[in-house]
Amino acid sequence: MEPDRWVVEAEEAGVRLDRFLASHCSNDHSRTAVQRAIRAGQVSVNGQAGKVNRVLKPGDAIVARLEQNLSASREAASLLAEPLPLEIVYEDEALLVVNKPAGLVTHPAVGHWTGTLVNAVLWHLQQRRGNAPAPLPRAGIVHRLDKDTSGLLVVAKTDTVLWRLSQQLQSREMSRRYLAVVEGHLPFDEGTVDAAIGRHHRERQLMAVRYLGGRTAVSHYRVLRRFDWSPERLAATVVEVSLETGRTHQIRVHLAHLGHPVLGDVTYGRSAVAYWHSRGIGRHWLHAHAIRFQHPVTEAPVELSVPPPPDLAEWLARVLGGAAAAQLLQQMAAPPRRPRS
Repeated sequence: MEPDRWVVEAEEAGVRLDRFLASHCSNDHSRTAVQRAIRAGQVSVNGQAGKVNRVLKPGDAIVARLEQNLSASREAASLLAEPLPLEIVYEDEALLVVNKPAGLVTHPAVGHWTGTLVNAVLWHLQQRRGNAPAPLPRAGIVHRLDKDTSGLLVVAKTDTVLWRLSQQLQSREMSRRYLAVVEGHLPFDEGTVDAAIGRHHRERQLMAVRYLGGRTAVSHYRVLRRFDWSPERLAATVVEVSLETGRTHQIRVHLAHLGHPVLGDVTYGRSAVAYWHSRGIGRHWLHAHAIRFQHPVTEAPVELSVPPPPDLAEWLARVLGGAAAAQLLQQMAAPPRRPRS
């Protein structure tokens, strides 16, 4: 597992190490879990073992491996099997791939302890096996999608499969392609955004491009269609985005960084919820439509794709016209070109 790395900036100096990590990591890491990781020797500062109450200075280099340090009691309590709808695109004895609907939270967290994709997966596995499976970390989910992002997610059924798929993800051998509709006309037909991402220096629940203290993040895009949205008189672009890395909110942050936020994105975009609702957009238009990886057991290539969900498909047909929307689906099916260096 690739460690997390940060460099303490001037405005962050004077903060204790445990508080710094709790604010910079995702909500899945409580302060108690962070302290446990520090005491276990899995956090270093300037190459030396960190201490919970260490006061940080500008320029301190922090390296942490926190993924394995979630609160055991909290995770066990939240991993409840629930009979929720689950669209399975592919399944065998090693793994399954699901098509997550928009509005469904991937992992249990504060405010969403039940009714998540994890709860649905656990129920499905119990029905398949006839008993409760031993919970894997994060119920075997290899990567995540934001609540309002729809599309494909891979779930491992064993520790070995989870490790092998995670290695493919880390080594960038797992290919993920997303459909997004963004504000304005992107000027180039294809391009690459290579900009590190980290926690926003003020709004800790948000991510931002961070050239100091951020983690490497690379996204490739190709334009599928530019259009003017009448009668709203708005310009928009349909793009396909391929990920090399998988940082939190990566696509949304990178596209907003280009000045072309995803339509309906009230977090990183320019407009409020009411504005988008009045235009028939109830969420950000981002859909994980294709994935490719090597099967962790058979080593055969697995390539899967799903069309846009009904809300996005109907909106595209309305603003583009039926024929243009159908042509767009054909473009999505075409393999991506290697981005020019």
